[in-house]
Amino acid sequence: MDQTGQIPPENSGSPIPPPPPPSPEVRPAPPDPPPGATPRHDTAGPPPPPMVQVVNRGNGFWRTVMAFITGLFALGCVFLIGLLFGGFVIFAGMMGADLENGLVTSTVREGSRSTIAIISVEGTIDSRQADYVQRAVDRVIAEPYEAVVLRVDSPGGGVTASDQVWYEVSRLKDAGIPVIASYGSIATSGGYYISCASDFIMAEETCITGSIGVQAQILTLGGLMDKVGIEPVTLAASGSPRKNVANDRYRQWTDEDRAEVIKMLDAAYEIFHRRVRDGRGHVISDPAMIDALADGSIYTAQQATGNGLIDGVGYLEDAIAQAEKLAALAVGQATVVQISEPPDFSPADLLFMRGDRSGKSGPLDAEAIRSLVNDLSTPRVNYLMR
Repeated sequence: MDQTGQIPPENSGSPIPPPPPPSPEVRPAPPDPPPGATPRHDTAGPPPPPMVQVVNRGNGFWRTVMAFITGLFALGCVFLIGLLFGGFVIFAGMMGADLENGLVTSTVREGSRSTIAIISVEGTIDSRQADYVQRAVDRVIAEPYEAVVLRVDSPGGGVTASDQVWYEVSRLKDAGIPVIASYGSIATSGGYYISCASDFIMAEETCITGSIGVQAQILTLGGLMDKVGIEPVTLAASGSPRKNVANDRYRQWTDEDRAEVIKMLDAAYEIFHRRVRDGRGHVISDPAMIDALADGSIYTAQQATGNGLIDGVGYLEDAIAQAEKLAALAVGQATVVQISEPPDFSPADLLFMRGDRSGKSGPLDAEAIRSLVNDLSTPRVNYLMR
């Protein structure tokens, strides 16, 4: 039915419009409160507080463990990089050197075709040092070189090893190659022994030399065994009753034991005395003077020059110049090379001491420990500010 009250015909085709939406109710604004009246508050109350979200960050112990492992890993990386860098530096230094027969020949000074070799003996003299010197002398004789500077910076060492190095020096002289000894900070006992046959001995001004003599240090454990209540028993075959003399460290030694060792020391000293007499007899002609000097005393470079144990005071460059003179070469013109052992690149050999380059001996073998103890017990005179 329309506004006129009539019913529209069916299927007229005109849609019936929807009723209009209700208009929103407009509320009037509340009137302002009169002056002095208390303002009215909304009865709905304050808004609710914000939500607080709690996050579980796990156990702090595992964070500490992970940080520790990460730190160790970083430290290991730094160590490995340093090790590789050090090996690279050494390898780069060897690139210009000649590596042959386990020896490195590096050029110290470029010069003429005439060549002087430097062979260094540093630290405690042991079988390894003697082996190195023997191979270096073989190289010098095979080339051949015009002269050799034996650079010594050693407090001495084993009796047999020192005598082996002395023998190699005598081989050079027999081959007609002049040998000039150049002493660094110290050349005592075995250090003097190996070089006393040189054609000329030159020491640096601060060098200590001499100490011509032989000693033995023997550790006996008799007192310790008594304190801990241990009674060791050492037996010898009936046919060798003196086998136990000076050969048992687990008991208190007697005068007979000491006398047996002194016999061995005296025999070694006699060889030392003869080496000095033969090597320095052209300077010290009085045998009594040699006896007085070979009493184990040490001497400064100036004292040793005055008493004839050495020939002059000077540095390595001065010893090289003296070698050129003895070889009838122009001073300052010869080529100078250093013959030395190659560095060891094995990390195990960097962390542990090995007495044998072949690697057959284990870490901290007896000879390495003995060399270390001798080095640590050697007094050093220092210009040192603390």
